[in-house]
Formats: sequence, C-alpha cells, structure tokens
Amino acid sequence: MKKLLGLCAGALLMMPFTLQAEGYSSNGNSATGPNIECHLPDGTKDYMPVMFCQNSNGIYHI
Repeated sequence: MKKLLGLCAGALLMMPFTLQAEGYSSNGNSATGPNIECHLPDGTKDYMPVMFCQNSNGIYHI
C-alpha cells in the first residue's frame, strides 16, 4: 500500500512540470527560443526557433 501511495504521489508531483513543458510548444515558444520568421541565405523564409535561424546563418527581426 505504501508503494502504491508513493507512486501516486510521484505522478502527481511530476504532472505540473509536464503540463508546463507542453504549454511552451503550443504558443509559439520552445526551449530553443521563440519561433520567428527567418530569412535564410538562399532567399527562402521559414518559421523556426531563433537558435535554428542563427545556426543556419539566417536573418531575423524581433
């Protein structure tokens, strides 16, 4: 019984962290920065996180 209560308590304590992580991806933000319109060197535009735009040598304006 104590093991079952421990598992339930652990699941309840981890729930707010997983819900928070899911919330970041739904509103245009991620762990690599906010999603922005990136102008890539080959002339194309793409909607991606800031970090990926910088790694691709793209230009963006916030």
